[in-house]
Amino acid sequence: MENFSRIGQNVSILDRLMKMYYDHGLAEYEIGWGQQFYIEYLYDHPGASAQEMVECIRVDKATVTKIVKKLTQIEYIRIIPDKNDKRIKRLYLTELAIPAAKRIKSIHQSFYETICQGLTNEEIEFTEQILMKMVDNINQKVWHRMDNH
Repeated sequence: MENFSRIGQNVSILDRLMKMYYDHGLAEYEIGWGQQFYIEYLYDHPGASAQEMVECIRVDKATVTKIVKKLTQIEYIRIIPDKNDKRIKRLYLTELAIPAAKRIKSIHQSFYETICQGLTNEEIEFTEQILMKMVDNINQKVWHRMDNH
């Protein structure tokens, strides 16, 4: 039980600090922690569908719909029907969103350098592997339950 307490507490602290770091860095762009994942994804994958983001970012459809709506309202995303299947909507960043996407990339680099300060490459790689395994473990439980309900 003690191990969970330390892991859970540190994950929670890291999550809060990351949100603060990104929210501060993105304040001038009318976006924050929650929206940055979607902007970056579309920057790297122009024309992606909402379903592709659901699968990659591991969020539910309602969350993607809400974020896409907000980003469309602030004119960061444009929605274009797929040429072959009109049921699929393709999402693209607007020119207005490009500076925000570049800022996100810059913040990623700065955050990575800060969080990894004083760690060896081996420690960083090991930490990444462990965190990915933990995410996969909990992801299977959470999504399995959501699929059953």
